[in-house]
Amino acid sequence: MHEDQITLREALDQHLVENGFAPDGGLSDRWTFVRFGPIPICIWNTPARKRAAPYHDLNHVVSGYGNDAVGEAEIGAWELASGCKRYLAAWVLNWSALLLGLRSPRRVFAAFVRGRRTRNLYDADVHRLLEMPLRTVRSELGLDRQVQAGGMDLVLFVGAMALSPVVGAIPSVISIVTGPAWFPSGAWRARRAPA
Repeated sequence: MHEDQITLREALDQHLVENGFAPDGGLSDRWTFVRFGPIPICIWNTPARKRAAPYHDLNHVVSGYGNDAVGEAEIGAWELASGCKRYLAAWVLNWSALLLGLRSPRRVFAAFVRGRRTRNLYDADVHRLLEMPLRTVRSELGLDRQVQAGGMDLVLFVGAMALSPVVGAIPSVISIVTGPAWFPSGAWRARRAPA
């Protein structure tokens, strides 16, 4: 279906299927995990993460950033720069995700610059937006415009990247501490369902 015709809800459903996610986006899972190279980092799917995750999934849809390592770094940079509002889990996990983009710093910087000049869906009236055409939602957020980087963007981006290992230590420490619970359960072996 063409972007002019597809609604945000339809685009979200398509995104979840194409990326092998459960229909609820994994909200019912006890653990969520990411791989940092060969290392699995399992994180307890806390209530705070569950509140932020639907917005994050919708932000993937509207921004067009992927679910691979670089895509997660890009959306992390974009969400940080455009603001995660009152969603602490989103701030921490996005800041941590910047580390995943070390091989593609230009792409991550471009996403950061884009975020400083656009909006995301945290705290948006999602129920109103779900039935709107995806193209209209992207336009409302300013995602249909080209952006240019400035000097302050670079300063802020370098600062964000410098803090990324510090903030990234938070989920890593939690993963290590909770290891006795998630490792025996085999959660670290979980794979996305094939599309």
